[in-house]
Amino acid sequence: MMCCAMAACMETIMGIYAEDNGLDLTGTVITVGKVMSANPRRIARIETEISVPLPADNPHKQALLDCVLGSPAMRSLHPDIEVPITWNWVG
Repeated sequence: MMCCAMAACMETIMGIYAEDNGLDLTGTVITVGKVMSANPRRIARIETEISVPLPADNPHKQALLDCVLGSPAMRSLHPDIEVPITWNWVG
């Protein structure tokens, strides 16, 4: 549930930016998967893939990256949790 909440937070912040800047992010998909560590038993890594229906050369690309990295959920994670993000620009 924590990983899903993180993805929802990322998409919400992107959506706020998109609405303020006239972007249509309909079709955006965020997929998450967690990797656990054994000792201590905890989430060690949250593998994240974000597919955005915009071209890679969209002028808002960096702002959307910043939205995700600066989202409240990302800022609230323990610094030991790795969150690699794969971006797919499919527009």
